[in-house]
Amino acid sequence: MTKTKKNLLIASLILDVIILIPVLFYFLVIPRSEIESLQKSYVQTKIENKKASYKIVSKKPKGWKTLKEISYVAAHAIVVSEDWDFYNHSGYDLGQVKEAVEDTANGKKLRGASTISQQLVKNLFLSNERSFVRKAKELSFTMYMERSVSKEKILEIYLNIIEYGEGIYGIENAAKHYFKKSSKNLTAREGAFLAMLLPSPKKHAQSFKDKKLTPYANKVVNNVLKKMVKAKYLKKEQLNREQVRSFNWESEKPTVPKNSEVKLKQTEIENKVRAQKSKSNAKKQAMRGEEDVYKRDTSIEVSDDPSFDDDAIIEDNSGLEEEFSLE
Repeated sequence: MTKTKKNLLIASLILDVIILIPVLFYFLVIPRSEIESLQKSYVQTKIENKKASYKIVSKKPKGWKTLKEISYVAAHAIVVSEDWDFYNHSGYDLGQVKEAVEDTANGKKLRGASTISQQLVKNLFLSNERSFVRKAKELSFTMYMERSVSKEKILEIYLNIIEYGEGIYGIENAAKHYFKKSSKNLTAREGAFLAMLLPSPKKHAQSFKDKKLTPYANKVVNNVLKKMVKAKYLKKEQLNREQVRSFNWESEKPTVPKNSEVKLKQTEIENKVRAQKSKSNAKKQAMRGEEDVYKRDTSIEVSDDPSFDDDAIIEDNSGLEEEFSLE
């Protein structure tokens, strides 16, 4: 055998292996039938020794709510907090992965880059093991799920099985526990509170116990609401109303963030400008000048960058077996 033929044979074998590995992975490793069944099934949560286990079932579990039965604004408060680009990606978010790597390289706190779909796959089909093999499985399972199950169903399952506090699983149970109402009637701010609890609900539920938002909780709740406006899940005129809306257990009135105070002042200024427009051309020009300067004030803008809130997709590295979070 000549050297050329030998090299061609080796190259052919390598190519065969490269093709064969993903094929075998597809047929032998990915639980295709289980993943496909999710579209028309439900997931039952069982708690043993304070740990949750999940089982795919055909009968709707008690307390399960379809996506249509859950408050739209509350559900999407969690979406913008956990996975801003949920409806656009194919199961993984390369932008978030890149930012997580860059943050870690720059010495910042370790951030997770897990999408809602990846979190769901990890909890239903994989363990908490930290290894390249597990991450490879997670990615392949997620991509298959994204092709087999609708985004709406993925979000529905996610909202119904994640942990919102010690022993509190599912958004319906969370709504009743924290707000004494159905998940259908949750407000945007209440949804933002539930989003704030993730991915460390036991720790961040302290605000509920104290009947007062901690500075951290107040910041995250308001940042989530601002994100909802940018993502168009909440109208601009609804933002201030939601920020000052009290929870039924809060001992003090909510603190309006400075940006909201600036916007309120802006409205007052604009009203005065309109009221004085009929006076004189000189005054009109002055007023317009002030208005233009105000519009250029970037301190009152909310950034288009979904990562401006560093609480959005932060990974909790402690208590991995207890929390619904992903590495």
